[in-house]
Amino acid sequence: MKPNNVNSNILILEDDLDQMKFLVSLTRSEMRKIISDETTSDRQRRRIRGIQIIKVSNTNSLRKAASMYKNVLLAVLDCNAPDTKGGTAHDQLVKTKHLVTGQHSAVDIATVNLPDTPITLISSFDRFHRTVNRYYESKHDLTIEFVRKNDPAKISENIEHHLTRYLNSIR
Repeated sequence: MKPNNVNSNILILEDDLDQMKFLVSLTRSEMRKIISDETTSDRQRRRIRGIQIIKVSNTNSLRKAASMYKNVLLAVLDCNAPDTKGGTAHDQLVKTKHLVTGQHSAVDIATVNLPDTPITLISSFDRFHRTVNRYYESKHDLTIEFVRKNDPAKISENIEHHLTRYLNSIR
């Protein structure tokens, strides 16, 4: 990974190669829609074309990427990821005395290193989304967006929302 702090970046944490390809494809598709929109200015098109997609497959890689890349406009994090390359995926939830606190290791890495970056958690299940949101809203005044992996339209909508917000900041 070579840092590029001039252009903006989108950070994706996903350990499943097919799912990673899918998320990158969705992201690029949303970027193409914006580029082809006639209301998008030339300056905005250049900025969208300059967005780099940073792909990581475990929390150690996430930690490294989050410390290297500071211009991240969105972090899309799989709830269930391994700690190391080739490791076993697990839900990354921090437990105290066997109780789920709502704290999530990947979210912590992103919030510490990229404090102003919006975070979207994707998961096959949304069994802990209320617990995670409650934890981050009460401790950090931060709302985490949850999107189910089996809802590609919602994932696309989420990416589009953040790209549009980014564009509005550079009019």
